[in-house]
Amino acid sequence: MATEIKEKEKEKLMKSTQFMEESFQLINQERFGLFSQPGNLSIGENTYAPPKLANKDEDGRVTTEPPNFLTTKVKKGDTDDVLFSAPSYVTTGDPYNSKKLVMRESKKDGHTSVSDHAFKPAKTIQNAVKSDFEHLQELDHTKKNYRDAEGAVITAPSNFVTTGAKLGNPATTPGTLFTKEPYGHMKDEYDRKKELNSKELAESKKKMQEKPFSQRIKPQTTFNTIEEAYGEEGLKFPKKKPGRVAKAQVEHTGPFKPSNPGKKSVIDKTLAKFPDYLDDAKAKEDPNFGKPRRKKTKKDDEKPAWRPNTFEKSKPSPSVATNLRNIRSSLPTMMRR
Repeated sequence: MATEIKEKEKEKLMKSTQFMEESFQLINQERFGLFSQPGNLSIGENTYAPPKLANKDEDGRVTTEPPNFLTTKVKKGDTDDVLFSAPSYVTTGDPYNSKKLVMRESKKDGHTSVSDHAFKPAKTIQNAVKSDFEHLQELDHTKKNYRDAEGAVITAPSNFVTTGAKLGNPATTPGTLFTKEPYGHMKDEYDRKKELNSKELAESKKKMQEKPFSQRIKPQTTFNTIEEAYGEEGLKFPKKKPGRVAKAQVEHTGPFKPSNPGKKSVIDKTLAKFPDYLDDAKAKEDPNFGKPRRKKTKKDDEKPAWRPNTFEKSKPSPSVATNLRNIRSSLPTMMRR
């Protein structure tokens, strides 16, 4: 068994080296419409599919672990042979009596054969239910008496009394409102909302600061400079770049306008002069004047010109180079099972 495994491993190693050498030759060959293609790095790799060795010993038998403990099936039934051990019974040795096996059926007035009175227990014990906390009464249900000593019903003071609502239009019917005269007309400006918004905006701008809020803290320096604390001997400080000087800009009264803008006429709007008139007599001197253009006919002996099949540049595409169907057609020995 071990010799067969070694021979298979040796055969796989020979095939992997063979496929590796063939892949070097395929790099510079034209395939799939490409002048060249990158080499496959996965040929000869044995880590993707590690061999699974059989769990067998030298004699060819499968190596197994020690067997587990075995039991029989669970017995079913209600007899003593189903149990692990038979129990002891109190009725062992008693004489057989078939009357005890008969189930008693309830009959109406069946006790009259034994006694004239029905069964009644001698004593009943009541278990008092006690709570952990004392009961507290939530509401005091006192009955209110609405009668006096003579028995007449006591009534409360009378409520205020109003007349019914008056009907009618206040503009035409007087006396329908609480007041004698109706409310006068109040003028409502059309731009009232705009005035209120401008007033609120002016009040909010008054509360703003001159400078906007900034969280940046000004840089704080120490009491003594570095030159004063450590000295300047042997130290070279870089020269500070001079600050940018703001140049004074010229203020113009209006936007830029060219001195000679483009002309908008039909004839004189071009940069060059208008082309001269060409007579038909001069145009007719051309031998092809008035004839339709014809396609050039190819001769039988003429070799057709090369024409590319695509206008894109060639690039190694993984979808073409690693396609399983293309790999099978180019490397049939490697894909053979």
